[in-house]
Amino acid sequence: MSRHHGITAVYANPLTARVLILFDPSLQTALLLAEIGISAVSRQADASVPAAVAAPPRSPPRAQPGYAPWHGREAAAALAFFGSAARRGLAQDEAERRLRQGQNVLSKAAPVSSLEIALNQFKNLPSLLLGVSALVSVATGGLPEAAAIAAVLVLNGGIGFVTERRAESTIASLSELVDDVVPVLRDGAVRQVESAHLVPGDILVLTPGIRIGADARLLQSSDLSIDESALTGESLPAPKDSAPLPPATPLPGRRNMAYRGTAVSAGSGLALVVGTGDNTEVGAIQALSTGTRRPKTPIQRQLDHLGNQLVKVSGAICLGIFGLGLLRGYHWLHILKTSTSLAIAALPEGLPAVATTSLARGIRRMREHQVLMRRLHAVETIGAIQTICLDKTGTLTLNRMSAVALRSHALQADRTQADWPARAADDAGRAELARLLQVCVLCNQAELRETPPQDAAPNGSATENALLELAAGAGIGATPLRRHFPLLQTELRMEGRNYMRTLHAMPDAARRLIAVKGNPAEVLDLCTHYLAGAQALALDAGARNAIARQNEGMAEQQLRVLGFAFAEAPAGADAAPLTWIGLVGLADPLRPGVERVIASFHDAGIRTVMLTGDQAATAYVIGQSLHLNNGDALHIVDAEQLEAIAPQRLQALADNAHIFSRVSPARKLQIVRALQRGGKTIAMTGDGINDGPALRAADIGIAMGGGTDVALSVADVVLKGDRLDTLLEAVRQGRTISNNIRKSLHFLLSSNLSEILAVLGSVALGSGQPLTPVQLLWLNLLSDMLPAIALVAEPAEGDVMQQAPRDPQRPIVGAGELRLYAREAGWLAGGALGAYLGGVACHGDGRRAGSIAFNALVLGQLLHALSCRSERRRLFAAAGAPPNHHLSLAVGASIGLQVAANLLPGLRRVLGIAPMGALDALLALAGAGLPLLVNEAAKPATPPD
Repeated sequence: MSRHHGITAVYANPLTARVLILFDPSLQTALLLAEIGISAVSRQADASVPAAVAAPPRSPPRAQPGYAPWHGREAAAALAFFGSAARRGLAQDEAERRLRQGQNVLSKAAPVSSLEIALNQFKNLPSLLLGVSALVSVATGGLPEAAAIAAVLVLNGGIGFVTERRAESTIASLSELVDDVVPVLRDGAVRQVESAHLVPGDILVLTPGIRIGADARLLQSSDLSIDESALTGESLPAPKDSAPLPPATPLPGRRNMAYRGTAVSAGSGLALVVGTGDNTEVGAIQALSTGTRRPKTPIQRQLDHLGNQLVKVSGAICLGIFGLGLLRGYHWLHILKTSTSLAIAALPEGLPAVATTSLARGIRRMREHQVLMRRLHAVETIGAIQTICLDKTGTLTLNRMSAVALRSHALQADRTQADWPARAADDAGRAELARLLQVCVLCNQAELRETPPQDAAPNGSATENALLELAAGAGIGATPLRRHFPLLQTELRMEGRNYMRTLHAMPDAARRLIAVKGNPAEVLDLCTHYLAGAQALALDAGARNAIARQNEGMAEQQLRVLGFAFAEAPAGADAAPLTWIGLVGLADPLRPGVERVIASFHDAGIRTVMLTGDQAATAYVIGQSLHLNNGDALHIVDAEQLEAIAPQRLQALADNAHIFSRVSPARKLQIVRALQRGGKTIAMTGDGINDGPALRAADIGIAMGGGTDVALSVADVVLKGDRLDTLLEAVRQGRTISNNIRKSLHFLLSSNLSEILAVLGSVALGSGQPLTPVQLLWLNLLSDMLPAIALVAEPAEGDVMQQAPRDPQRPIVGAGELRLYAREAGWLAGGALGAYLGGVACHGDGRRAGSIAFNALVLGQLLHALSCRSERRRLFAAAGAPPNHHLSLAVGASIGLQVAANLLPGLRRVLGIAPMGALDALLALAGAGLPLLVNEAAKPATPPD
């Protein structure tokens, strides 16, 4: 293809025979298509992604059949190609033979080698400046100085290598989660198979919550919808069917395909595996991005930007020092070496190590508290949460439903399951109870275990498990009843339809049974009669109002309420007027201690919002018991209000509401986005399939460890122990990490600026040069890297959870911080210059006075590292604060090295240090101690409340 103006890049993938073209959106698509030889039929592609044109392969590679256009073929042809049977699947021995040709795993990008990490330590401006300084020293005969610079390069590189190597290994472990197990049809039986063991030709059994482990062609579907957001970016689940499609259909429109990495949201179906491992759509994407490096986190990008700014500022200052030195009569070569050394010392080369060390340490610390960080940016984001949207079921509650109340025309029971048959003493009560329990069992996707251990939990959702247990407690077994009324058709609860409907055969072959359960108001709207004993009476206004009052009364008891109805229809019909049966109230107890967790969120300045599918009355009572309103009037918004409100007003409503009731997955997503438009950092917690879109859209999605595959696959954070209080510890760690990065930055910038000011002040005063280039290099190595990295390990301050969340729009170093750092640097430089002038007064302008200033500045910076442990608490008033052993060790080791530099003749000669007497030592100690006292005095006299 000839080069065309507007095309920025072209990628070809030999695995998929696809071409990816990136071009300017202003370029006319028709011209581009004509030039590359694609017909106008490609205009059917999704207009929302105009920057990518995918050319399907002309014929499937024989060794890789998974990339044939299977969406354009009949299901029977696909089955024949792979030698599989729709009702039996593959034989187990054939599946094992195919598995030997390759497992269903994606090729991993080669890890960064140790050699590459080592070389990267020297691909930066500070190292370049050090190299230039070394060459200047060699050219001018300063071999000892060149050797010292080489030592600095090696030590700096060694510290960075060890830090980055550890960080890489920690980050590589972020993908560690439990392997998926999926139901597969083999030898005519459903078997649970690890996703890695899927082979082309396998038949996947698709049910809600299943994460799809390979690319597959749908064979059957019943109200099937799949969450493809991980692949296509579409927020809402995509409806699916098995009909063939035109070969040119773009990926988002392939209704008859299921792709690896997506998850079943609703319905059921069967699908034929046509692509595994790298021969999947996800594999194709990964192949295109093999050479792409992991993006930096926001805080790393901020630090890089800050570093580039500091390079410019320090360069300008050092040029000024060079010019000023020439004006003062210094030799040009001498002042050039000093300026170059000062430029190196002024750059905080410890910044990258600080960022990677802090983030990697945060991942390890959170894992110790059963908090798994699946994405690196979550480590810093979790500490900046300003609003947290809490799903009720499974997050605030245990998701262990049990039926505790029944309401029908003749039956009102609020006792244990075993008592209900006895409570229905009359014929009317028994008839209504029998029909209610019948619908509980039939309109239900869960299954009770009929083989030992019979007391094991049913295999289904918490609500449906509770309904089966209710029937079992009354002596009704699920298997015999379902065998008596075989299932013919299922309509699952979905967007805009908050009820489930099933169609069953009856012993009388001429009749069909319809069973319905769901939101009481919606089910009641479908009914024309109500059950009174064994009779169906017309539903008049009075009966409807009575049922509505029953519903409200149960909801006010914090119960989740379901309505039940049934109908009998002729064999040729699948619909008939429904008859209302009654209500079942289910209790899902709050997680122990959740009230304390909510209160702690409020103390931390984090607003809490509950999103639930429950009715407004139920949600209101729960919100009151949890004090979600934090002292304000409890504001609840129901789904009907959301329907009527204009989108532009939703943000104001979301900013004031504490509870959203009867919300669908689409509404949860809409609410999260409305909150984000207010500029806040939004977290979303959840564990269900319907939480997936909102989890993905939130700034940080948090899934409970026992949640569905959909929730786990899109979440940034997984609470492995299913305990919400571990999220508090994660927020504490996130805030501590952010604060510690700022502490390290505080120390590096103020210390490096003090070196510039010390040299600038001495040159400006014309009082000689207190620091030699080698001493500046030693000072840069000794007092920068180790204390800065050690500050990352600073324990959390006692009031970290009483502070307001960090504003994500705020720069990492603002004008206020710069003024603080400059003031502290001025005192550090002033202390060193004062000690130097004292030495000049005693010994004249020479090495001895310079040695006093050198020791004063080194010790002053090391003491300043202790002061940087907190900007809000005085060092001398923090006796009860947790110790930072890493910092104590770093400062102690650095002081030991400085003492050695003064005592060892060889090292003393290289650094140009003169022997010091007792008066000299006192001057150096005074020059180091005075800045510490002044800077500490500027802090609050007492710890903040």
